[in-house]
Amino acid sequence: MEERRSQSHEVLRKGPWKLEEDEVLLNHVNRFGPRDWSSIRSKGLLQRTGKSCRLRWVNKLRPNLKK
Repeated sequence: MEERRSQSHEVLRKGPWKLEEDEVLLNHVNRFGPRDWSSIRSKGLLQRTGKSCRLRWVNKLRPNLKK
């Protein structure tokens, strides 16, 4: 597990996503829709950047993804 500290000294998680993180992200998108990605971290739901959350949704989790 790799982590790094941002300028505000928050610990951000990097590396592979855990199943629990995917579930949190899916619940957030189901509730609020696929937007406002940075709010996921500001609400304390995940220690990932908004960009990381958006990319995970677009490339792995969205329902209409062609595999």
